[in-house]
Amino acid sequence: MKYANLNLGTIEATFNILGGIEGAARLRRGELVLAEAQPKPEPAPEPPLDFLVRVDSSAKPSYPDWFKELEHPELECSGPAEYDLQSGVEQWLHDDQKTGVVSGGTIYKRLKKDDALANQLGLSDLLAIQKMGIGVFRALFKGKAVFGWKSVVRHRHGGLSAPYLCEDGDSVVVSWLWLHDGWDSSGPALRFRK
Repeated sequence: MKYANLNLGTIEATFNILGGIEGAARLRRGELVLAEAQPKPEPAPEPPLDFLVRVDSSAKPSYPDWFKELEHPELECSGPAEYDLQSGVEQWLHDDQKTGVVSGGTIYKRLKKDDALANQLGLSDLLAIQKMGIGVFRALFKGKAVFGWKSVVRHRHGGLSAPYLCEDGDSVVVSWLWLHDGWDSSGPALRFRK
């Protein structure tokens, strides 16, 4: 046999590529021309990530419609207008988060007791980080929800919530978590390095 490695599966695949019996007939009549596949061009390199956060501290951020009041309005527009997210910010966990789950209320009490709220990021910071896109977020926080404890708010029904950033598909979204909920090691606070 001239084509010893030829089998029915190979013949059928070839006919399917040609468009069936009619495609094979068109190829024999010279109506269909086969061309070598061109190599695919190399994809353009990804631009380098920019970790410089720019915050407009003069503009107050928009809060959800259920918002009643900000717990620490004196901190709302505080903090640097520009900082490097990679080297100027760190992730902080309450000791109980490192090995288990702790309520947000416990974390909040600890931050207030240690007078550490002013050093935390707030909603304006989170919104600026959100604008930087999913590439920056994944490079630093993949799989985490990162919190801005400076912007704890009271719900119109009385409970307290803290804002956070997380991934949603290929987007970074801002959401809120009740302080009575549990935080584990995947929910660090973002604070400025000292």
